[in-house]
Amino acid sequence: MAGTVAPVDLQSPPAPPRTNGFSIAALVLSLFGCVGLISIILAIVGLRQSRRNGDRRGRVIAIVALCVCGLWLSAIAVFAGIAIARDAADGPDRDATGVLRGERSISTRDLRPGDCLKDLDQSSDDYVTAVPCSASHDSEVFATFGRSTATAEQDDLTCRDKFTAYAGHPRPADADYLLFTARLESRVLCLAVTTEPGTGSLKG
Repeated sequence: MAGTVAPVDLQSPPAPPRTNGFSIAALVLSLFGCVGLISIILAIVGLRQSRRNGDRRGRVIAIVALCVCGLWLSAIAVFAGIAIARDAADGPDRDATGVLRGERSISTRDLRPGDCLKDLDQSSDDYVTAVPCSASHDSEVFATFGRSTATAEQDDLTCRDKFTAYAGHPRPADADYLLFTARLESRVLCLAVTTEPGTGSLKG
């Protein structure tokens, strides 16, 4: 009597679970600090799903993504702290008398008579580089006033009168600087612009 042959189980072993897609996406996005918040959200979702599905690799990837995001946040906090500390060390823009404390990038809205400017031709419409007049500069603010319905010619005449009051004399004919009227959106700046950078103030 022939013996019976036991059946052979030819069923292939179960495939390993696929790595969680949220975890992978979180790791990729964590490499870019600008999308760190999205990466954190995806990593948390991927971590939860990986734990529920027994996806060990996905869980590890999600944890790595969270660590990378943590490094980004730490670096941002450090740089922000350094910037704040430097700003505090520099002190306010002006001393008690209103004189600028070193070189500053200042909004044109905050300029005052007596402020000197450098590289005016390279400044934007909203911000200029202001320095104490004892430093090298190419222009000086000698007056400001609110913009009205006056014409450009009338504003020029107003600036000329204000220059005389500021400097103590009219502009000499052979002066190495020109009077310039800057008509901004809400105010007018009266500037003395030199042909070559120099030091000192025109104020009388």
